[in-house]
Amino acid sequence: MKNKFSSFFYFPNALRNGFLTFFLLVWCLLSRQLWALSFSKTDEIIPVYSVFKAEKQPAKQKIIPLDFSLNINEVNLQSLDILSVPDFLARRWVKYLENGGSFKKVGDVKKLYGMTEPLFVSISKYLYVKKAEEIQRKPFLKENRVFRCKTIDINEADSAQWEALYGIGPYLAKRIITFRESLCGFVSVEQVKETYGLRDSVFQSIKTCLTTEKTLKPCISINYTNQEGLSKHPYVRYKLARAICLYRENNGLFQHIEDLKKLPNVNDSIYIKLLPYITINNL
Repeated sequence: MKNKFSSFFYFPNALRNGFLTFFLLVWCLLSRQLWALSFSKTDEIIPVYSVFKAEKQPAKQKIIPLDFSLNINEVNLQSLDILSVPDFLARRWVKYLENGGSFKKVGDVKKLYGMTEPLFVSISKYLYVKKAEEIQRKPFLKENRVFRCKTIDINEADSAQWEALYGIGPYLAKRIITFRESLCGFVSVEQVKETYGLRDSVFQSIKTCLTTEKTLKPCISINYTNQEGLSKHPYVRYKLARAICLYRENNGLFQHIEDLKKLPNVNDSIYIKLLPYITINNL
């Protein structure tokens, strides 16, 4: 069986040499063709490779003029291109301004999405913010503000009349009237501004609308009003009321209104404020 198998693959020498010669010819032809093909495409491969390398190389940075400056609230694509700002970021910047946005300071540019710290550092020296032109206006003092109003008597005006004035509401009008009653009336217009919660600017605005014509009568007797009655007056309060009562207990009745100055709690300013409201006589 071995002899049959080996005889099946047996070729004569001439036939075998022919096969080898044919194989060598085919191999030579194919090798020559492949070599020629690779040699002819060498010129095409090099340019493609060079272009690929060129894309990888960083772009040359544009030369920015020394006197170049850019208001960050008035930019366009061309001006941002001078600073080598990427196209996507430049479009985002311009669109933000077109939609009504604005920057208050140069550092706010960093809030733009896509703005990197290195890029900001490189362009920040060319950026600035144009300050709004200040309108020259003459100084206007609230004290000089004049409102048209109907003059009212501060000792006779009711709540509605007070509320008709600039800056006076229902609560403030009630406070003014309560303060007036606790004083037993206003002696002067200036006393109105002592009302708790009344701003000086409001008082100065309504001051020209106020007047007083009523002559007040004393409502406190330093000899006969008890401590509780004395302490209810805004200019007396508890300490002075107690001092007046102790003086009466130790020295008897006040002989003169000026004797009130003998009390340690009474100075000239307090005495002047109390003078229209006090008497030594019994009420």
